[in-house]
Amino acid sequence: MRVRHRHRALLAVTTAALALSLTACNGDDQAAATPTTGPDATASGPAATGAPADASPSEAPAGGEAPKAPEASQAPEASQKPKASAKPNGGGSANNTEAYAYKHPCAMTQLSLNVRQEGSRRIIEVANTGASACGLDLLPAVALGDSSSADRSNSLHPLVPSGIGGPNHALLAGTKAYAVLDLNPGRKAGAKGIDEMNVLVSPSHMPNADTRSFPLGAGASVSGPKLGLYHGSVADAVASMRQADIAQQ
Repeated sequence: MRVRHRHRALLAVTTAALALSLTACNGDDQAAATPTTGPDATASGPAATGAPADASPSEAPAGGEAPKAPEASQAPEASQKPKASAKPNGGGSANNTEAYAYKHPCAMTQLSLNVRQEGSRRIIEVANTGASACGLDLLPAVALGDSSSADRSNSLHPLVPSGIGGPNHALLAGTKAYAVLDLNPGRKAGAKGIDEMNVLVSPSHMPNADTRSFPLGAGASVSGPKLGLYHGSVADAVASMRQADIAQQ
């Protein structure tokens, strides 16, 4: 009966081997059916990222928003229109330059005139009180005479620098021009009966009606008077006066 025992043992071993073989085959089939979970699967296509397969190029890319079109306010400055300049109204504007002054003679209505005494000298001060620059003659017209006389033909005229020429004296808005008259630069005995000075600020541009009169004051002595050109400072006006050498017409 030993033959039957051997046959049963062999049958048991064979059955166990067959079972192990089937188990191995089933495992390989399951492994082949299971999708890979590594990095390659994540980059394998739209389904891996969750994006729709038919997404159009205009839609936002994964992980960010689509770029927005620039608004009108974000346009480059170069494409914007330049700002309009301020209207001329005085300092720094187009009507307050030397070029403007040369083309626009001063009117007495935009000026103030003051004369002050410094010894034998009279400082003629002209201020532009308007909003625009204007042009003055290179020097004022000055006549010295008797305030009580109706006849001014005998009035005395000062010497002025020779070789006068060039454009008008540009007087910008808010600035002053000075001309200096020395009644008696040689300190000599003065002429009698002269007690008044008449000043026409810009004789070639203004009528005689714009002439202003100023008393010379008690004790004034007039002899060989000299008048200089307009300048921006009293010191420069004094230097010009000292160069006077011909009679003013």
